[in-house]
Amino acid sequence: MKKKTWTTVAIVVLLAASAGSWAADDAEATIRLMGNAEAELPDAVTREITLPEHLLAADPEDRVAAVEKAEKGLNRANERNANAEMTGQEKAAEARERSSEMKEKAKENRENRGRSEDHPTPPETPPGRN
Repeated sequence: MKKKTWTTVAIVVLLAASAGSWAADDAEATIRLMGNAEAELPDAVTREITLPEHLLAADPEDRVAAVEKAEKGLNRANERNANAEMTGQEKAAEARERSSEMKEKAKENRENRGRSEDHPTPPETPPGRN
């Protein structure tokens, strides 16, 4: 019973300590609701976001080269994915063929095991042993 009491006291103390941070007025809100005036203006919703200046400082040629390089990488990745799918489908078809062959062999083995004329004859007894 003592353990429950101490646990309850610890929880109450932690809640009381954290309540101050929730009620702080100087905290900056990261999300806020739009007011009526803002909601009526289309710019409030469709405002253009610009990149920081240090990202825009790169040469236009460098940006074009980066886009081309990204396109090449995307094309290579798409080709590899297509080849992987084809290979997987081909492997599945081969596995199905092998399984049907194994099934036929097993069926033949079961049929052959049941035929008495296919069994070997027992060896003859050696002379002098009767």
